[in-house]
Amino acid sequence: MAIGDATARTQAAIDSGNLLLAYDTAISALNGGDTTAELCHLMVLALARMGNGEQALELFHQYGLDSSPDAHHRSIAARILKDSALATSDKAERKSALLKAYHAYRHIFDSSGDAYPGINAASMAFLAGLPREAQTIATAILKIPAIRNPDNYYDLATKAEALLIAGQPEEAGATLSDAGTMKDANAGARASSVRQLELVGLEAGLDKDIIDKLLAPISPPMVIHYCGHMFLEDAETEANLRSAIDDFLDQNDVGYAYGALASGADILIAEGVLARGGELNVVLPFIQDDFIAQSIIPAGNGWLARFEECMNKANSINYATEMHYVGDPDQFSYASKVVMGMAKLRAQYLGKSAQQLAIWDGVTSSGSAGTGADVATWKSFGGDSHIIDAGPVDRNLARSEKPNENLYKRTVAAIIFTDFPGFSKLAEAALPAFWNGVMRTMATVLENYPGQILAQNSWGDALLAVTPDAPCAASLALELQSALLDFDYSLLGLAESGGMRIGVHYGPAYETRDPITGKPTLYGTEVSRAARIEPVTPPGAVFVTEPFAAILALEAPGEYTCRYAGKIEFAKGYGTYPIYQLNDRN
Repeated sequence: MAIGDATARTQAAIDSGNLLLAYDTAISALNGGDTTAELCHLMVLALARMGNGEQALELFHQYGLDSSPDAHHRSIAARILKDSALATSDKAERKSALLKAYHAYRHIFDSSGDAYPGINAASMAFLAGLPREAQTIATAILKIPAIRNPDNYYDLATKAEALLIAGQPEEAGATLSDAGTMKDANAGARASSVRQLELVGLEAGLDKDIIDKLLAPISPPMVIHYCGHMFLEDAETEANLRSAIDDFLDQNDVGYAYGALASGADILIAEGVLARGGELNVVLPFIQDDFIAQSIIPAGNGWLARFEECMNKANSINYATEMHYVGDPDQFSYASKVVMGMAKLRAQYLGKSAQQLAIWDGVTSSGSAGTGADVATWKSFGGDSHIIDAGPVDRNLARSEKPNENLYKRTVAAIIFTDFPGFSKLAEAALPAFWNGVMRTMATVLENYPGQILAQNSWGDALLAVTPDAPCAASLALELQSALLDFDYSLLGLAESGGMRIGVHYGPAYETRDPITGKPTLYGTEVSRAARIEPVTPPGAVFVTEPFAAILALEAPGEYTCRYAGKIEFAKGYGTYPIYQLNDRN
């Protein structure tokens, strides 16, 4: 990739609100030798927008952005202060943090005259309860020629924010209407503007309804999870459904869609999203050949070409698992929950709430999989569903075989693996202290989860623990890490230690009793995948897979943060996968 190409691609990913892609593109180019200032800036910006403030600040200084001649580059540190301030709930601490962000932005504005740090300085002062200072800065910004006569989204949004601070909401609304029509009014920019303008509007005393009306022209596109029945091809039936689909997509400005790609409803919705220039993100439950056999061919070979065309046009293609289909309906329900969570993660980055679009006959599913089950799952976690009546679709599918649910017992669970770096080098005399200190501490933590541990085992310094859901696993993993923070590692002959390495995954597996130990245990592809995370986890950290992060976003929104760490190569050549670092929300 030529120098500059990566910068353009990273900027495009940020513009579309795809911060994970932006990070991956930038880090790949940086590792390849492209260290241009703008690429470094975009890399740090993506991290900051994802909430990885600590890492972003470290790289901000490492890349020398603090001494960049570009005011936008130097403003990243102030932005991190702003994000930290806005995430603070205590009023006194929030005001203090807002003032720090204000002074940081104000210093750059005073030395550069650039509107970007200027408007942020004005907003931080306004939110910190300094309206006179804020309005003074806003008035100065409105006199800047580029802001007085704006011809792009950023300058129009800046002008609108300054007008709002200056007490001119009607003028701000008219300016935002113009901003929404600009060619550079991309989703990422609009999401960032909406978040800050909403806070300014509330501080100005405007009603929520008025604020929503003001911001409507720049609201980012909607994110949806889609699902629906499989059915045979029929031009007339499909035309009626497609009309209802297009009406929903248009009325809600759908820009991002997440789902599978089964024959019938899935493909029909995907085609509608692609036709309007939307972004299609496909998640298949298992390997593609098996998916085609189970979810495409039974409804007729005519769907295959349409499936392949959608796959070719998809923005991303992921697999909930990389296993074969083993006759387990939970493979489908698991994949559905993963893709729901991925939609919610994307919506979070855009400051939106994801919605579900379902083509459904209204009949409740009898098992864990199916459209009825998907609708029930989405609603059970507080989601809104828009239902399009499936109508007279022909669901007489040519199923080759029925799921063999009872051949072997299977379950879907969260799987935790831990180990202690350097254990193999401990002196013999230190082993009792390790066993009675570190391992006993972890055993005590496990005792805090009675009835919630499906399986547990240890060998050497390693621990395996299995829980029935992601929130329980998140709590357990963080508690294990926290419990070892105060351990006296000098007892092991160590001056210090970074702590345990903890890796967590969530997925379907076989459940059995170990014929050797007699203990309950799990085995299968996803257990092997879980075991490969811990060796690449930094000491003291908890790394989780994307499926785990997605499930956590679905089942426990707001309780934890999963900050993107990048695509990381797993141990023993297992492959490269997206990984997140788990932390408490607090």
